[in-house]
Amino acid sequence: MNSFRHSFPNLTQSPICDIIYQAYKVPFHLLDFLVKGMNQIVSIGTSHHVAPIEFREKLAFSEAQIIESLQHFRESDQVQEAVILSTCNRVEVYAVANAVRNADAAAKILVEFLSRYHQIGVESLKKWTYLHHNLETIQHLFRVTASLDSMVVGESQILGQVKAAYDASREAGGAGTILNRLFTKAFSVGKRVRSETTIASGAVSISYAAVELAKKIFNTLEGKTVAIVGAGEMSELTAKHLVSNGVSNVIVANRTYERAVKVAEKFNGTPLAYDTDLSFLIDADIVISSTNAPDYLIKRRPLADVMRKRKHRYMFLIDIAVPRDIEPDVSKIDHAFLYNIDDLEAVVASNLKDRQQEATRAEQIVTDEAKRFYDQLQIFQVNPTIKALHQQFREIADTELQACFYKTALSDQQEAAIASMTQAIVKKLLHHPMQNLRCAVNDGDADHGQYIQALQELFALDVNDDNSGM
Repeated sequence: MNSFRHSFPNLTQSPICDIIYQAYKVPFHLLDFLVKGMNQIVSIGTSHHVAPIEFREKLAFSEAQIIESLQHFRESDQVQEAVILSTCNRVEVYAVANAVRNADAAAKILVEFLSRYHQIGVESLKKWTYLHHNLETIQHLFRVTASLDSMVVGESQILGQVKAAYDASREAGGAGTILNRLFTKAFSVGKRVRSETTIASGAVSISYAAVELAKKIFNTLEGKTVAIVGAGEMSELTAKHLVSNGVSNVIVANRTYERAVKVAEKFNGTPLAYDTDLSFLIDADIVISSTNAPDYLIKRRPLADVMRKRKHRYMFLIDIAVPRDIEPDVSKIDHAFLYNIDDLEAVVASNLKDRQQEATRAEQIVTDEAKRFYDQLQIFQVNPTIKALHQQFREIADTELQACFYKTALSDQQEAAIASMTQAIVKKLLHHPMQNLRCAVNDGDADHGQYIQALQELFALDVNDDNSGM
């Protein structure tokens, strides 16, 4: 008994042990063997925040490697559940480890696995990775799905990537009861952050900033025509975003007509040869220019003639080239709106600043949701044990009552009174231990996992994981 009290002082001083000892006279030295740690939710990972791409490449998983690794975990007696997330910016393994005394031991399992699997030294792993345990793991995952940990705060791609990783793990048998609940909640938190904050609003790329400005000028892009001058990569990307936002016609003008044809095919557009008189811009509402030309391709005088022929309908010009393709004096033409790359970057910077301000609100949502989920998870792991223990005591009492009633001639009223008294005794016997167990969970007592495991082992409880209240 002294050995057990030294190892688990909180547990041996609790009413649970008193009940166990008084009712069953279980030798306390056996509890050293029976008591095990609570399942631990742990994660190990790396991202663009902490490691260079050279290390992230080494740690990355292909689809086949993910399935292979999940199979390894499933056959292991150390890891109960696992989900592997591998993107260009991050690699993370989330796991539920069992048969361990503490979170550090659980994390060690993941470190050793990654070291063996990717042939990376443990010291390198420690240098370029981060470890999270329990509540930290939950909060980190919620931050990831809410896009608070992304390179661009508020981007939407990560939520889909996490869903894909979770679906792959579930199909491979990697995710179980706890991770199913954890990831389902993470998706809910990600959606809540997007609906209750404006963290995802505002363009944060040059191409999207151009779309945002175009919408302000025209209100709607439906039916508008965009002209691409030079057909550079950034021009194509911007045109693609404009088309997805309603632009219906695309003109591609290039000094090399064959090149114009090739790009125009991507948008089902019209190829035209570039001409210094800019006549190809007469029907254009939006102009995007991005070339390596040493001189201005769009000058004030010829464009002013084009604007007169257009009867001064609005024209939005985007100069993404360095050096610039469009003469700055073009902005002096009535109804011509000229923006260069610095203007667009200023829009991006302003939107990023707004997102960072909204991120403060989002962080509070994530913190609150993580704490709430963690508390629910502890209760979730306690309730099946409490339910099973109550059921076992009731069944024993019912069996003994029926045996007693069979041997004794009692009236229905007497049998009912004895049955009622027996149930009351059962409730009183279990009241304080169960109350203390719930209090240990609510108060964050680190030993409550040992309490649960001791009860399950000592009473041979058949615990069914049928909670659905999270």
